[in-house]
Amino acid sequence: MELSKRKGTVVVYLALFMVAFLIVCALVTDIGFLYYRRAQAQKAADLSALAGASRLPDEFAARAVALEYAARNGYPHGVNGVVVETMVNPDGEHPNWFLVRVSRPEPFFFASILGLFNRRISAAAIAEYQTAVGIDVYGMGEYGVLGPVNLSVFGPYAYYSYGDAFSTRWLDDGSPNPRYNEHGYDFAILIPENYSAINGTNMVMVEIFDPDCYNSSAGGGNPNNANGTTRVDEIRTAPPLPHPQPATVYTTTVYTLYWTNGTPRDLSDDIPIAQVSYGYDSSTDMKWVAPPGFTFNLATYGPGMYRLNVRTIEGSSENGFLVRAGPPRSGNEPFNPNNGTKIIAVGRIPINFNTSGTVEIRLGYVPDSAAGGKLYIDKFDTDVAAVSVTYKCDALPGSWPGKLAGNGLWERDIIELPANYPGGIWTARYQAGVQDTSVWTMYYTRIDEGMPGTIRLVE
Repeated sequence: MELSKRKGTVVVYLALFMVAFLIVCALVTDIGFLYYRRAQAQKAADLSALAGASRLPDEFAARAVALEYAARNGYPHGVNGVVVETMVNPDGEHPNWFLVRVSRPEPFFFASILGLFNRRISAAAIAEYQTAVGIDVYGMGEYGVLGPVNLSVFGPYAYYSYGDAFSTRWLDDGSPNPRYNEHGYDFAILIPENYSAINGTNMVMVEIFDPDCYNSSAGGGNPNNANGTTRVDEIRTAPPLPHPQPATVYTTTVYTLYWTNGTPRDLSDDIPIAQVSYGYDSSTDMKWVAPPGFTFNLATYGPGMYRLNVRTIEGSSENGFLVRAGPPRSGNEPFNPNNGTKIIAVGRIPINFNTSGTVEIRLGYVPDSAAGGKLYIDKFDTDVAAVSVTYKCDALPGSWPGKLAGNGLWERDIIELPANYPGGIWTARYQAGVQDTSVWTMYYTRIDEGMPGTIRLVE
């Protein structure tokens, strides 16, 4: 009798244990589902915030595109309890910040036996719009003339540590380069309203200096190296296996000219004018070349901002080049640097030094709309005989010391702009060595409708 009572007690305890176990399993299942939904909500918030920030300062357009992206990612505002909230300048101090918060009631599947039927799950994200600084492509040199600094791009198979962080598809060990950008670099060609009055013509000719990847032996020294007078390219091999290998070490560069269609911040509606590519070609070496289709009439498109996209598709060497624009010329007629045009790198610039020593680099103009914000200057691979970098602004007193970046590394300098900042031209006094290739980027944390920019998640 006593034994059967004990057996009955065990059965009761076992039954209670099984019930408790099943309840715990049910709760774990529901909690796991809610974590999954939370991750989905965060993804929707992140993508919506980035999309919305790209439309600032137009708050209505920003909200519209944020709602569109939220709906694409499973959060249609006003449907089945979904709420999508947006806000510009959420903390009152950052007009270039855009907040998105998404929420939705999520059902419990098993916890309903405990009286729990649903719970609202939400996620928020803040994205920041940073306006790109138009970086002067000639540094402190004369517009349209080869000087101590030139533009340069490496082929996609090059060493990452050679100084081009965005053109190289792989790191030196052969692993993918997370910063690789297949679209390359953009340069803005600015044509003023009074261009025709200055030059007596509507015609504009865009020229590229040494668009190829070819070095002659003239001038002595190693023909694979640039010297700034008879050679501006650097012929280099790819890293050894397992790094992928190119079909040729000579880099092929593609140049595409666009009309920005009056919307410089929106590349999607740009109108292509002409495209050309150059590789191993002695006929264009150390010459100014007007590629086919790179001469156009302002009567067709009008003045304003044109875009020259430069990207590499083959090779492991460095292609040094320059760009200029102005009216077509005949014979040996010299280029007029005062023709009203200006060329700037949009946000980031790849450069190579043709001389050792200290040079003043004119970085670009940062307008008064940046007042009260931060100026970011990022440098990649400023390592070849580099000693120091110091920044100055012609509208502010004093100077700002910068930090140098090591081989294959980035370094960021942040400059706080005063609330009464009037706008000014920024320069960098840079002491470096010959064949020092590096990438410089400049952005400020305010919105300027006249320039493209970049977006990033803040939180």
